[in-house]
Amino acid sequence: MKQRLPAWNKTSNSSSLLQRALRLHRVGKFDHAERLYKAVLATQPDNFDALRLKGILQSQQRRNDEAAQSLRAAARAAPTDAAVWNDFGRIQAAMGLVEEAVACFDKAILFKANHADALTNRGDALMALKRPHDALASYDKALATNPRSALALSNRGYALAKLGRAKDALASCEAAIALKPDYFNAHNNRGVALFQLGREEEALASCDKAIALKPDYAPAYDNKGAALLRLGRVEEASVAFESAIKLAPGVAHYYHHLAVSKRFKRDDPRLQAMEALAQENSSPDVDERIYAHFALGKALADIEDYERSFRHFSRGAALKRAQTAYDEAQTLGELERMRTTGASEILARHYGCGDPSPVPVFVVGMPRSGTTLIEQILASHGDVHGAGEINDLAEAAADLGGGLGSALHRPEVVSRMSGDDFRRLGANYVQRIRRAAPSARRIVNKMTENFRFAGLIALALPNARIVHVRRDPVDTCVSCFSTLFLKNLSYTCDLAELGRYYRAYDALMSFWRDVLPQGVMIDVQYEDVIADIEGQGRRILDHCGLAWDPHCLDFHRNQRAVRTASLAQVRRPLYANSVGRWRRYEAFLEPLLASLGPSLASADRRPSSPPALAA
Repeated sequence: MKQRLPAWNKTSNSSSLLQRALRLHRVGKFDHAERLYKAVLATQPDNFDALRLKGILQSQQRRNDEAAQSLRAAARAAPTDAAVWNDFGRIQAAMGLVEEAVACFDKAILFKANHADALTNRGDALMALKRPHDALASYDKALATNPRSALALSNRGYALAKLGRAKDALASCEAAIALKPDYFNAHNNRGVALFQLGREEEALASCDKAIALKPDYAPAYDNKGAALLRLGRVEEASVAFESAIKLAPGVAHYYHHLAVSKRFKRDDPRLQAMEALAQENSSPDVDERIYAHFALGKALADIEDYERSFRHFSRGAALKRAQTAYDEAQTLGELERMRTTGASEILARHYGCGDPSPVPVFVVGMPRSGTTLIEQILASHGDVHGAGEINDLAEAAADLGGGLGSALHRPEVVSRMSGDDFRRLGANYVQRIRRAAPSARRIVNKMTENFRFAGLIALALPNARIVHVRRDPVDTCVSCFSTLFLKNLSYTCDLAELGRYYRAYDALMSFWRDVLPQGVMIDVQYEDVIADIEGQGRRILDHCGLAWDPHCLDFHRNQRAVRTASLAQVRRPLYANSVGRWRRYEAFLEPLLASLGPSLASADRRPSSPPALAA
């Protein structure tokens, strides 16, 4: 952020030397100005104005170490001056000393509670520390003092986006743009909010506006690439990510985004850059090192260096696991209770009481099992809307109010529900999904974790159809382990925990298979779809009460936005090289194979060389 020079205060020091220095400073004659500041300090070493102005000048020249020394001395000379603490904090932040920067901004605010710049800068530092709640409070205080601060409004929008409050984020960014139409940062942050709202075309336009205003702004290229990738414009996305990397080669998550969008070659110079970014001392930001490890894991797999690839996936996963508070006993206990809380008796008593709509379709299964492919095949049918990973089932349950809102995660609550409760839950859900596609015959929800609630879905929506997608267990788990999910799927970060979770999932699906009424759910094997897309496609459509549509064979041409980890893969024709992928890493999988157990670890039912339907 451009730093304003302080107004000259003649009462603090009216020497002609300092006045001349300040005039030179303001017109950019830094060398002359600095010589005069030093001349003053030669005779008055504790002159606050000379120390502070010299520090500001040095910071403008990005001589941060020297600037920090000068501003620290200025703070000692005037320890209750809010402005100098704000300046000092800004330098600390620029040097990566973010905790120290927050302490400086806190002192500025202590001495001047309504210091809008310090409050905004404090919010920025807290965002760097991944404390968006605290940052939002700081931005709100800054805006209470200066409601026309486009900077605070824009950065507040970004904090809101990080908190998942995309609508509020959009409003804040648009307020910033109304005040300052040429503010590139606000247009970029607006793009982030629109991206979260699923308005990718508008997000793309907003990022392009930011780039037009500031062509060297790397985050806008990265966000543009993300929007393009969702829209299936994979090659354009790669170009955008490459532009971000050229402008900011030290930002690891740009490389990860690029790795998702393209295949690397052995001579790619960015491999060496990623290796450097993955080093333990490369950055104090653990998330950036995680991105670097996962980017390298993918890139090294592209060039068939599988040992090093798995090493980086493992290091990235370990760092990710250390950030999470995963309660395995609680998670597996919840899955177990789905099977042991009288689900079969409840189904026998209340099945048929729910909302009769035939519109809902649920595609469920483990992450990375092929659910995105199946949804894309379905969504290519002219009568089907693919809604993606929507949370409408949980929100429909919350609409019930009272104690029933927790029905999804507390099966004991389901046992107390009446037929009318199930009907209301189903009606709430249908009303929600109809908003996006009022005329579609079928609307597909691809929230994979809905596998947990198959019994409740059948009770609330007896005419809904569930498509359970299965893939070889070891392939599924290896794909989960090597994917950096946007959602916090803690169980995917440790091979042994991942295997135990898969066993619990498999046991629950076996239970649903036994107790659900006939015709509610089918199992679709991913490998069978790869081998015979038309045969399996017809079977899936028949299950959903739909006639055959040949467009389903061209699923990769569907231009709908895709918002899952498979967003790049489903833009290509079917390919078979993901079948048996786990064998490339077999030497490293003992913890996974042991926790899966013999029956799942050996579930290799595929032909040794499955046919590839397309290049």
